[in-house]
Amino acid sequence: MSVRHASETPLAWISLLATTTHFVLETWYHVVWGQPLQALIVDYIGNALMVFAAIASLRIKPRSAAGLLAGAWCFYLGFGWRSVFGRLELAQSGQANVNGEAGFVLPLIGFGLVVVAICMIWALWLAYRQAVSAGDSE
Repeated sequence: MSVRHASETPLAWISLLATTTHFVLETWYHVVWGQPLQALIVDYIGNALMVFAAIASLRIKPRSAAGLLAGAWCFYLGFGWRSVFGRLELAQSGQANVNGEAGFVLPLIGFGLVVVAICMIWALWLAYRQAVSAGDSE
């Protein structure tokens, strides 16, 4: 059995912090500016995936749940990418902000997308490392 990398535990805690922050801010956004229920449900699915992955990672020690963390961060990057670049496309074409939202929302979610990308690469690296070390032990 291969041993998990020491940085997986901090990533799991960061994942819980990030998903809690995302849940609160996304719910606030929904209440203040409104959005289609389908969009909110997709966000909540991402939150559920992240909570599941982070808790699994914290509970499964000394084994690894890096693949679950990687999957959850990839899911976050997917809908974050659409969110940021959809807003950028509207801004470049001179159209109004989505749902009449404030101008500060785009830079905030852009910064959030960078954080998600960093965590996703971190999780993918952990999952790759785990897969390679598991293959070596066979």
